[in-house]
Amino acid sequence: MARFKGKFLIGSIGNLTFKKNRKEQIVQTKPGKRGIKQTIATKKTALVFGKASKFSNCIRTSFSWLTGRSYDGEMINRLNKENFAILKQCYQPETERYEFKPDSFRRLNGFDFNNNSPLKDSLWIELSVRLEEQELRIQLPSLEIPADLKFPNRSNTCNLMLKVYLLSIRTGFEKEINLETLQISNDQKTLPAREWKLEIPDGCICVTGMVLDYYRIQGNLMTAVNHKEFNPAVILNATVSDGEFNLPWDSSWQYSRFSFQPDVENEDAPNDLSSSETKTE
Repeated sequence: MARFKGKFLIGSIGNLTFKKNRKEQIVQTKPGKRGIKQTIATKKTALVFGKASKFSNCIRTSFSWLTGRSYDGEMINRLNKENFAILKQCYQPETERYEFKPDSFRRLNGFDFNNNSPLKDSLWIELSVRLEEQELRIQLPSLEIPADLKFPNRSNTCNLMLKVYLLSIRTGFEKEINLETLQISNDQKTLPAREWKLEIPDGCICVTGMVLDYYRIQGNLMTAVNHKEFNPAVILNATVSDGEFNLPWDSSWQYSRFSFQPDVENEDAPNDLSSSETKTE
């Protein structure tokens, strides 16, 4: 049954559903006997999209330390779209499994969490992020200030913060690694080159992110400058380590309750965390 709510019809008539979206009337066809039925192909596509959405949520949750809520309004959809494209490419319909190469997630390289403030507009050099065998190397070239690092109005200090997110493809174990924060003043002339090295386990998706967090420091008072429209944060690199994850669970890892190979029961997870959610959804 449908009824008028102001100028709009709300509810159902036959196989039609009427909704209000802001100032527009939306009419949709109900799924089911008289609606559109899902084929096997569309159901599999929906499952892949579900995986992409969950993986995007893992990334967003991990990098919330960098982004807070200062991301643009389309960021969630943009990230889902990129991961959906990646997973469609890696999905094998014959086996219903995902096959990842080291560069399968390269589409995420350079992903800005806030399109209103692309990081490249503030930092005019590029960091190098490479995974060689089991070693992740992050290299920051020397900076000339203010030529290579721009300071917005009212700011005089910038915290350059890096984070690495790891997700085991087989088990769904995840780990967050916060690297050393570099505090940079706008009255510095240069910042020496820096390098970070991390050992990465086999069979992991490795995502490296960075944010430029600006402040104004006056005496003992520190005032944040970043806000909803200005928060330069980016995924620098996303790569996959070769091999199969074979580390036992320990307290340095968390169990995400999500993996790309859900048909195998995760025997490595702690007993209180193992659940049917690791099976096919």
